[in-house]
Amino acid sequence: MARCDWSALSSNGNARWCGVRLSVLRSDGTMAAGTAGHPFLHLIEPLSADHPDKKYFNVLKLSDPRYVGLPYSIRVLFEAAIRNCDGLNVKKEDALTILDWKNQQNQTDVPFWPARVLLQDFTGIPAVVDFSAMREAVKKLGGDPCKVGPVCPTDLVVDHSMQIDYSKSAVQNAPNPGGGDGSGSATKSCSAKLPSRSSPCRSFRGCFSSCRRDAGCVSSGTHSAEIESTPLLCPFHLQPVAEPETLLRGQEMEFNRNKERLQFLKWASKVFQNVTVVPPGSGIVHQVNLEYLSRVVFDLGGVCYPDSVVGTDSHTTMVNGLGILGWGVGGIESEAVMLGQPVTLTLPEVVGCKLVGSTNSLATSIDVVLSVTKQLRQVGVSGKFVEFFGPGVSQLSVADRTTIANMCPEYGATVSFFPVDDVTLRHLKQTGYGKKQLETVEAYLKAVKLFRDYQNPSEDPEYSQVIELNLSAIVPYVSGPKRPQDRVVVTDMKKDFQNSLNEKVGFKGFQILPEKQKEIVAIEFEGKDYNLAHGSVIIAAIISCTNNCNPSVMLGAGLLAKKAVEVGLSVKPYIKTSLSPGSGMVTYYLNASGVLPYLHNLGQRVATLSSAPQREERGMNVTLGLTTELSKSPREEKQFPIEYTVVNC
Repeated sequence: MARCDWSALSSNGNARWCGVRLSVLRSDGTMAAGTAGHPFLHLIEPLSADHPDKKYFNVLKLSDPRYVGLPYSIRVLFEAAIRNCDGLNVKKEDALTILDWKNQQNQTDVPFWPARVLLQDFTGIPAVVDFSAMREAVKKLGGDPCKVGPVCPTDLVVDHSMQIDYSKSAVQNAPNPGGGDGSGSATKSCSAKLPSRSSPCRSFRGCFSSCRRDAGCVSSGTHSAEIESTPLLCPFHLQPVAEPETLLRGQEMEFNRNKERLQFLKWASKVFQNVTVVPPGSGIVHQVNLEYLSRVVFDLGGVCYPDSVVGTDSHTTMVNGLGILGWGVGGIESEAVMLGQPVTLTLPEVVGCKLVGSTNSLATSIDVVLSVTKQLRQVGVSGKFVEFFGPGVSQLSVADRTTIANMCPEYGATVSFFPVDDVTLRHLKQTGYGKKQLETVEAYLKAVKLFRDYQNPSEDPEYSQVIELNLSAIVPYVSGPKRPQDRVVVTDMKKDFQNSLNEKVGFKGFQILPEKQKEIVAIEFEGKDYNLAHGSVIIAAIISCTNNCNPSVMLGAGLLAKKAVEVGLSVKPYIKTSLSPGSGMVTYYLNASGVLPYLHNLGQRVATLSSAPQREERGMNVTLGLTTELSKSPREEKQFPIEYTVVNC
């Protein structure tokens, strides 16, 4: 996945978009006018002899032993306060308060100036409208409207407007979809005819290869043939080769339905500096943030500093798994940052979560997430920072770390921070960072002690509280039956669900009378009769932003689908199924690995590359777990009384 050339954000090669906060240095390394009162200018120095053109605030020059004892997330707050100390919004006393975190935690408020803002279309539209109104007001007053705009990089990802108008479920089983070692001659399985017109590439820097849409049929021969025939498409609007019609028709409906809004956003991306609009069909906001928008270390105008972000989505914390400090805020706070004001927060307590051991072969990152969630909810971390450390962290991939951080709102913490280590650098290399970028990132983070070795306990900072979690003790779980944070051991799922039927109505209970627990309801669906009972699945959607960006989980789902098809299992036609990969790259590796046809065979057709579908056909609302009645049976006039659980994989 390629990343933006962020130096293009500034037309004159320096960081003029950051106004006062970063204009202390000119491109030639001299001090800018009006910065003589900055109390920490003496900390500025070249990054290294190998990078004399890059400057940074060397906080270690303060020679204060308290800094190395700070949690890594608090060090980011401290560096931001040092760099942005203007004597007005951020005072020298604020920086020193953060440095004295051990004694000041949970007692005083401090300012924090994030490096950028992340918006999604639902909550981002009002912010863009406000800036448009300000632009118009300035124009009417005779000013230059071009001067109106965010003072920091602002990215708006259009991913919440997609509705599933077209979906397929329970398609006819093929003998051996996707290939394999099945007996018999290879046959061809053709998809629906593709539209004659080609959709233009909507990537930011152009395709890396041709975006062909001429693969109307795929061979069901061998797996290698399946992979070899997979075209190299633009990852930002990649379509599944075998069954593209559902996704294409859905996107066309989305563009028609939201035409005025999308036109407005496109206009805004042109007239406002520092505003980037990521178009529909690119992926979920959090995955686009991870794959494309995240810098880890900003390097603009010769100034290096940590990447940080506030976003208008509660799961913005997902980027914490990449070593980037960030969390979700409201629309007012995000606009304030865009206008050059800091976020004010109470200097938080930091709970250290020590991970030891390694996960067993049957447990997934979701099992780790559910275990972490349960333990942190029991401890009580509401309003606190959570920072992970210990040798077990090095056993987790960045994808697993971001999955854990994604669930941060479920256990109430403000952030779930994973400091950068060698695993993070390897991930950055795989996602398009160049050699020089990686060298700058590593050199800077080590210079300010934001890079760590999880195997070295001497680098462990002080925490307000420490809890320990043994990864080796984690077994496979499922969540539910109502709340995602309620974990149930897979082997106990049947017993737990039966207990939930008996318990009074609450977080887990349904309070179904014993004589009604075995009640069967007959329904008619598409001319055929079916029976439903308590526990029947009627929606199976792989859409959650916690899961649909994790390669191990998504490929695991594909392999499970493969095994299910091979043993002859199928999906009931009344079950509503949908698959929403987190980005085009997810679709790519599902397709290239040969498991996508098996998912299609079980009805999991790629419906959208968005955060979460807002509506299923026949009124299904998958995101909120709401639904209209499934079907009206001529034999059953009363309303369908069966309780059910939405399977949101």
